[in-house]
Amino acid sequence: MQQVFDALKYHAETRPDDIAFEDDTQRINWRDLAIRVESLTRTVETLEGTVGIGLSGGIDYVVADLALTLGAKRQVPLPFFFSTEQNAHVLMNARVGTVITSHPEMFSALPQLKLISPLTGPAASCDLRPYSGGAERIIYTSGSSGSPKGVVLGDRQLRASIGALSRVIAADASDTHLSIVPLAQLLEQICGIFLPIVAGAKTVFRFEATKSLFGAPIEPLVDAFAEIRPTTSLLAPAILGRWVNALGTDKAPDSLRFVAVGGASSSPSLIHAARNAGIPAYEGYGLSECCAVVAMNQPGDNQPGTVGQILDGLTVEIDDGEIVVSGPTVMQGYLNDETAPDEWRTGDLGHFDGDRLVVDGRKDALLVTGAGRNISPEWVEQRVNADPRIVSSVLSIRQSDGALVLIIVAVAAVSLNEIEAYLSDLPGYARPSAVIVTDPTEPGLLFPVGTPNRSVAASLIGTRAAQPMILQPESIAS
Repeated sequence: MQQVFDALKYHAETRPDDIAFEDDTQRINWRDLAIRVESLTRTVETLEGTVGIGLSGGIDYVVADLALTLGAKRQVPLPFFFSTEQNAHVLMNARVGTVITSHPEMFSALPQLKLISPLTGPAASCDLRPYSGGAERIIYTSGSSGSPKGVVLGDRQLRASIGALSRVIAADASDTHLSIVPLAQLLEQICGIFLPIVAGAKTVFRFEATKSLFGAPIEPLVDAFAEIRPTTSLLAPAILGRWVNALGTDKAPDSLRFVAVGGASSSPSLIHAARNAGIPAYEGYGLSECCAVVAMNQPGDNQPGTVGQILDGLTVEIDDGEIVVSGPTVMQGYLNDETAPDEWRTGDLGHFDGDRLVVDGRKDALLVTGAGRNISPEWVEQRVNADPRIVSSVLSIRQSDGALVLIIVAVAAVSLNEIEAYLSDLPGYARPSAVIVTDPTEPGLLFPVGTPNRSVAASLIGTRAAQPMILQPESIAS
């Protein structure tokens, strides 16, 4: 994180009046950002234990994150998209004693917590103190059920990730980043806060556009891109597909030069559709346990169907089909658990196409049919996910009869014949025998990045009526 604070100090001294961040209610220039960060740092450096960030995003979140880092504290975001039970687990598991929040009423049932405002702090100058190191952040793996795990990351992981991604994205002071993904997620912290500061770029937050990730109308996102005309952004495949569909015959702003796509697998046809709509989409791959990004497509080397080359400084091997990562971005470990090994077994299946990584799916998502066939559900799901009307899909086995059932999460009507056509090249054993069509508001079915919650999907398949598929004889031979 040293490079972030060196850059912030430099911008505050050399271009103090230029806007650094903008959200729905305020703007802040580099000088005032340095002043607010130094001011809040003076408050948080006196705190004991882990400090939670109970903010939905925007400039206040940026200030809180930077102040806790500069003050060498251990911080943990309390994601607004987590359930009350999940955030209660985070508070207890991370032993949070203080929360930075603008909404103290949200924590009224927890009188033992110390609450401070992101605006709190003694008067300070823009003479930012040097970063002494030692800060940590805990990123809890998201989920709509169960107890999330806390991934512990420190200076080594962040320094390596920021350095490698800076070289890939190659941002400079002329860039504007439109931040859509919630700042509670590690990759947006890197792409929406740290990389822009290092580059001297501007970041704009639009919360109404962020809501589109959670099933809200897509129009605020489309309008945000048209109004702000950013050069960079970060999106999950599901929201990218909805944007492409909403554009229709229109084009995305020609200001765009790099839209990172991650958090879930993208079909090659979606990346091609995005390109045709004027969206320069570059798919990458990573996980919180490896500080967000392991591989990334990039300008001049963008191959849909792969997640690109491995980032500088990392090594990836395929062991018995599983992606294994080693290098400086591998986490310190899970909170309250053993130190992570030097080689991290990701649980993802993959292979190399030349020097580019291809992700084949999750090892623990593998389905075993009654006939003993192994099916990676992502193999089937990618075919329908290529349709921009389809936000996501999930293949599972119905326990009552062992049938494969496909859930389609769509924002517009998709006919059964169209779904069948997408699956027509699959062998018979991988073809679902029934389909359930729902929408993004289905409770708990999708994680914030658009990936399916497979445990919720399995329950839905057991209780929801499904439409039978009509298997074509010429396409069922295995």
